[in-house]
Parts: sequence; C-alpha cells; structure tokens
Amino acid sequence: MQPLDFFDQAPLAGFMLVVALGFTLGRWNVRGLALGPAGGTLLVAVTLGALGLDFSHLYVSENQPRLTLGALGFALFIYSVGFEAGPRFFGALADRQGWRLVAIGILANLLALGIAVALGRAFGFTESMAAGVLAGALTSAPTYAAAVEVSGDTHSLAVVFALTYPIGLVGLVALTQVLPRWMGDDLQTAAPDADTDEAERATVLRPVLRRAFEVRQSDAVGRSLAELDLPATTGCRVVQIHRGSEVMPPSAATRLQETDHVMAAGRLEQLTAFEARIGPEVYDAELRKRLPSPRAVVVNQPQAVGKTLRELPVLRRYHCLVTAVRRQDVSIEASADLRLERDDVALIVGRAEDVRAVSRHLGEFERSTRETDLAVYSGGIVIGLGCGFLAKLFLYIDAYAVGLLAAGIVLGRFRRIGPWSAHVPAAARQLVRDLGILLFIAETGVAAGGQSFDSVQDRIPELLAAAAVVLLVSVVGTILVGRLLLRLGPIESWGSAAGSMTSSSALAALRRATESSELAVAYAASYAIGAVFATLSGRWVVTLVGM
Repeated sequence: MQPLDFFDQAPLAGFMLVVALGFTLGRWNVRGLALGPAGGTLLVAVTLGALGLDFSHLYVSENQPRLTLGALGFALFIYSVGFEAGPRFFGALADRQGWRLVAIGILANLLALGIAVALGRAFGFTESMAAGVLAGALTSAPTYAAAVEVSGDTHSLAVVFALTYPIGLVGLVALTQVLPRWMGDDLQTAAPDADTDEAERATVLRPVLRRAFEVRQSDAVGRSLAELDLPATTGCRVVQIHRGSEVMPPSAATRLQETDHVMAAGRLEQLTAFEARIGPEVYDAELRKRLPSPRAVVVNQPQAVGKTLRELPVLRRYHCLVTAVRRQDVSIEASADLRLERDDVALIVGRAEDVRAVSRHLGEFERSTRETDLAVYSGGIVIGLGCGFLAKLFLYIDAYAVGLLAAGIVLGRFRRIGPWSAHVPAAARQLVRDLGILLFIAETGVAAGGQSFDSVQDRIPELLAAAAVVLLVSVVGTILVGRLLLRLGPIESWGSAAGSMTSSSALAALRRATESSELAVAYAASYAIGAVFATLSGRWVVTLVGM
C-alpha cells in the first residue's frame, strides 16, 4: 500500500491535509515575509499532486464534474469577496472626497491587466499562462479563482500561479520598503493631510491614554461637566469619576467636587492641558479596575454617515469616547478628523445609558459575534449561481463568478431590509472566505501537480520576468499617477495602492514604516474597489489574450 493510497480512499482527508499543511506553511514568517494561506496551500497542493495525490476520481467525466469541495470553496470565496466589498463599494463610488482613492483601486488593476495582456501576446503565452502571471504578480487569489472558471487549461494556470506567486509576494513587499525612499517619501513623518501642521500631525499619530486626576482647581470645583466643556477646551473626555467609595459614570449634569478623582482619556499633550484645568495626576486603583469596556456600534444612520468625529455633537453631549473605528476589518485610530462611513464599527466608551443614546444617533449596536446568519450566505449563493445560470442559458457565457460577486456586493451593501438583518461577524466572514479559497486551491493545485509541466518548464524565465514587469509597472505607475496627477500624499498613495491589490503583506510592511491612521483609511477605501476589479480581471485577461 502506497503512503497516499489512504487519501484516495478518503479524499476528504486529502483535502484537509493540503489545507492544514498549506495554512501552516503560509503563516511561517521570515523577516516579515509570509506566503499567506493561499500561497502556502498552493505550494503544498502542487507538491503533493506531483507526488501522486489525486482527486480525479471525484469527477464523473471532465465535462460533468460532481459537486466537489473545490466547487463549494469557489462559490464561498467569490461570494465572500463581494459580500465584504459591498458595504464600501457603493459608498466609494459615490464619495466625492474619496474618488481619488477609488481611482487608484481601479487604475492599479487595469494597469496590471493591460501589461499582462501585452506581455502575454508579446511572449506568445497562452491565455492560461497570462492569467497565471497576472494572479501571481499581484498575489491575487480572486484573480486566480475567476480565471479558472473560464480557462481552458487550468493545469498551466495553477502551475504558473505557483511559480510567479513568490515574485509578487517578495517584490511587492520590497517595493513598499525601497521605492518610497527612492522617491523621497518619508512615510514615518509624512503628513496625513497636506494642510496639517506639525503640531496637528503629531497629535494624530499619538495614542490615546487614560489617566486619573484629583479635582483641586478652584474654577473646576462645583461646576458641571457641561459647563466645563472639557472635550472642547482640553481635547480629553471624562470616562469615570471616583467620589468617596462610589465610582460613577459621568453625565453632562455631573458637578465636580473637591478631591474627586476623575479618569480622563486623551493624548499626552491633551492630558497635560486637562491636568492644568482640573488638578494633579493621581493613581487610583479602583478607577483602573472599573474601566468600562467599549461597546461596538455599527454606523448606518444618515445623520452620522459622512461626518467627522469632531462634527458629531452627540459625543460631547453624552461625554462618550470613540476609542477606535473598524473599517473593512482594518482598525483605524479615532482622530477628531476621521470621517465615518456607512457600516463602520465605532468602539465607544461611556456610561451605559449614554452609550445607548449615542448608538441610536449613529446606528445600532453590533450584534453578538456568536450569531451568524447562514441564510445570507446560502441564499446569496443561490441567487448568484442563478444569475450565472441565466447568463449561460441566454448569453452562452460562463458567468457564475460574476453572478456570485454581484450577489455578494448587493447583499453585503443592503444588510438591513426592513426588520430583516443579515449579520455575519468578521471572524465568521474570514473563516468562510479563507476556507473557501483554500479548498478551491487545494483541488486545482493537486490536479496541476499531477500533470506534466512540459508546457511551461521551457518558459519559466519568461514567465518570471513577465510577472516582475507586471508588478513593477503597475506599482510604479499607480504611485506616480497618485502623486503627480491625483495629488495624493505619500501615505494615501501607498495605502491605496496596497488596498487596490488586496495585499495584506504590503499593508503590514507599510504599517511597520508609519503609524499614521491615514494608511488604514486609504487601504480600506481602495480595497473594496480593488477586490471587485481583481476578480473581474481574472476573466478579462483570459478573454483578451485569447482574442
């Protein structure tokens, strides 16, 4: 009995083996570089396929495939890409202020697509090879998955994707570290906004701290928090008050008494101003022990969407503090100039009834992370596949990926229709997305590994060179257009470029170079557009090269 015979008899075990080894390999980090789950799984799948692992018996024939785990993974992944992009996709298109970041998200993918098509024709690549070059150069799993649907040679596509993936991974991270310095962009000190002076810039980059102060200043004793208006005069917000044996949450009507201990939140220079206004800093173990946990509020009310935190009087009225904002699963520091967008999740600290009042103004509390509406995935996939079926029936084209993507975008955007709400926690969305693409890559990678590499082995230098050119031209071209034509700052340009390529590795490398929250804002703004166009590019490259 051969070592891999067991997996022929139990193919589910073979799938799980590939996923387990691939995911583990993908998380292995060497000096900030990691293959990622998709890259690791692809490498393991091709290797095991070459060693004899085979899933071909899962098919009735080449033209009549059974429902396999790979097909299920494909549907889950493409739908998840659309569902996660949905909340930001329509808002990005309608956002007059963020149109430049949207333009970067589109430009980067179209530029990479154009270079891949041109090189594919120049070198005489097949459409599958060109698609593999494009997906590998951008380390884009959505591009690869969409290309597989319309490719006539999925084996070459998977092999080329595996060969060029390291070029995209190492090259993109290297470019984010080297190119900014070569262009004279110091991301560490770059201003979030061209009109922001040095003092304001330093304020944006410093973390929010919490300190306790004893009320000693005579002009603070006996006055209410509303009268003192500490957020406006010092930039700090009162979180809790310790009076005698009682720890109480603050309200606008709360009057400070001498020797009260007040817990305030703010940046270092703001806390210094607070101390001058209230009294000396003290250590209060009771206040530290009773710090309230932040509540997550989903922003969806029209009066809050598009407003900066500075423009929301409800926060000052109820003395609540926004500690951070989650957007596209990226955490953004809650600076006063941060503009809220639909479906942002604001983490708010304050008295329970005050936080409830703020939540009604901003939107609604985020539902429990233990609740997942599976109907929004199963039903959405039915709708997406139905759209793809109609396209094949009447237009004679395979458009299941486009149907799944469109259904995901629409349901992801309109998560609440009347009393019906489609809630899927971030952790659940990531699990479905990652498991879907890993199952799909496991199946296609194993199949590719079991085939002869004769069709590509003589062209490996050309394929690697093409991937390097696609990456270099698309990144440099995107940054130059962003800086020179669209007048974006360094952080906005690089953040949006990383988002347009949906590259978490590039984002991590950029975050090591700068602490600015503008990086996360730019990344999230272009990510939604980039994810959609990266998926469509997988179909387009096959079509354009094959013309």
